[in-house]
Amino acid sequence: MSVHQHGLNRSLIMHLREAFTEAKVDLVYDGYKFPADRPLITLETMQANNRVLAKGRESVEVIYRYQVGLHDVNSVQLSINQERLTQVFNFDDIPYYDTLQTPSVQEGFFNCVLRAVVPMPASDVSVRTGYHRVYFDVEITDVKRR
Repeated sequence: MSVHQHGLNRSLIMHLREAFTEAKVDLVYDGYKFPADRPLITLETMQANNRVLAKGRESVEVIYRYQVGLHDVNSVQLSINQERLTQVFNFDDIPYYDTLQTPSVQEGFFNCVLRAVVPMPASDVSVRTGYHRVYFDVEITDVKRR
């Protein structure tokens, strides 16, 4: 199975929507406006890295990185859902959907590596959408072969 960015985006969003039916799950894009709805889970792509593994570029390791935000209604719900989301990233086999095919086809599963969980205090107490949030740094590694 060879993965690609759009397929990973869609697969993560679908899995998080199934695991957190009470939450809105969105992909953050240029111009995205954060809704007031809580709980809210946001997915944002970050810098990816490529590393050549074999002579002649026969295989390349690609690390896809995501920042997943959890925005909740209060500190109690934040800590409960933070633990639930940590479990998802540490233990779930996430179905991969190849979105380059129409319709999308499930082609296997992938796992995430949770690198960090970063609580974020409100930078401005007058902006209530900045309350009760935490960010997860997540990586997905794939080896591409020629």
